[in-house]
Amino acid sequence: MQVKKFEAKSMKEALDLVKSHMGPEAIILSAREHSKSFGIGGSQSVEVTAAVSDQVLQKKRMAETKLSEKERARYVSSSARVQKQYIEKVFDNYRTEADRKPVTSVPYIDIGDDHQESSSQSAIEAHSAFSGLPWLERQSDRTMLDGSGGDVARGRIRSATLDAVKAVQRMVGREEERAQVSPRNSDEKDRTIERLQRELWQLQGLIERFQRVPQTFTSAHPGADFGLPYELSFMFEKLTSAGLSGENAAEILKKARESLPIEQLKKKPFVDAWVVKYFLDNTLITPNRTQGRFHVFVGTTGQGKTSSLVKFASDLVIREKKTVAIVTADTFKVGASEQLKIFAQILNIPFAEVRKKSDWDVLKARLAQDYILVDMPGLNLRDKRQLDFLIELMPPSSFAPRVHYVQSLLAKDQDIYEVASRYKFVPFDDVIFTRLDESTQHGAIYNFQRKFNVPLHSFGIGSNVPEDFEPATKERVVDLIFKLSKLRKDSPL
Repeated sequence: MQVKKFEAKSMKEALDLVKSHMGPEAIILSAREHSKSFGIGGSQSVEVTAAVSDQVLQKKRMAETKLSEKERARYVSSSARVQKQYIEKVFDNYRTEADRKPVTSVPYIDIGDDHQESSSQSAIEAHSAFSGLPWLERQSDRTMLDGSGGDVARGRIRSATLDAVKAVQRMVGREEERAQVSPRNSDEKDRTIERLQRELWQLQGLIERFQRVPQTFTSAHPGADFGLPYELSFMFEKLTSAGLSGENAAEILKKARESLPIEQLKKKPFVDAWVVKYFLDNTLITPNRTQGRFHVFVGTTGQGKTSSLVKFASDLVIREKKTVAIVTADTFKVGASEQLKIFAQILNIPFAEVRKKSDWDVLKARLAQDYILVDMPGLNLRDKRQLDFLIELMPPSSFAPRVHYVQSLLAKDQDIYEVASRYKFVPFDDVIFTRLDESTQHGAIYNFQRKFNVPLHSFGIGSNVPEDFEPATKERVVDLIFKLSKLRKDSPL
């Protein structure tokens, strides 16, 4: 038997969950409402406990495998009665001929423990067993009356009958042993003892059956798998919908549960405010994004590395009125060097190429600009040779370079983690996230920072230079995760 607990906002939603997970023949064991909500922002919920036998659940699952996608949609929206009729029809169609035959030609009430005794003797013993287990009589009668038992019901009755007969035989054997030691004084005493023994056996059987029932209760609200209460399910769903991993969202909300009083935990505005404050307190931002003279941009191809360098150079030249030089070490990608040279001509700033380690000393002696921005080759660092090559081309440590790792938000979390883990051997000081305007989920920003513990440098939010390149701030992270405003005035997001 399967026993499960479901929690939802209304009784209808809870019953729909019961029907979806356990089938139309599930039995409602209990239903209760949680304590009333507090204030306007609170939420009520309904908790329903249901049970269904393993055989019935197995029949349901077998029948549902025969449905096409279109049929499944109609099946889910149909009533419990229609679903039950469909399950029974599928089950009847797939039973073998052997299943349709009677289990035995002997009436079930006449079957004895060893299957070899006479019908009359077996009937007497079975009758005695049933008289001691009244709940079994009611169950068998109910099964036959509703017409849903069939061969399966007869098999259950037969199994229960045999168990009862064995129990009575053991009881009678013990009574005979006691009779040899201490003879009974009267028939009335014998009947009393026999009745008490039957009741004890019945109770023992009920306890054993209850202990075999799986005590697994499943809550259906978001975050239940991580041990979060129903009151925080709305925030868990909001954070995961924004792109935060389930683990990170659960970690934040578990801290909220520990920090907030129970009456505030049930008010959504309090939870919202606490989570916002958590992001403001725990988001790392580069304190001075222009610190240092040498700024190196690293990352794989297609992440917006070169575009971020150009936007940063334009920002320094146009807004900060600084002198800037652009250097590229990416002399392998077709057109990469020419592209940067054109941007340098537009900004009217020097441009140079680095092909080996010794070129850096020459550049440092000839370039006197305030900032030197370096574009490194876009490598995935899948083998040690690529890593050694990249480290060899990096500016010497004596130059105190600031290394910026550039990452697009359109990549999958797992791919982001894998590539960034390789670049940690460079290493990098902060991260620049690009293509925020093309992504609908920005939780990867927090996921990345939580995993690598590096501050945020800047955000690329479009293709315009330098307008669509902004400094990273804690407030902007909250804005992106909670969708408080659009990225740009003309953005469709």
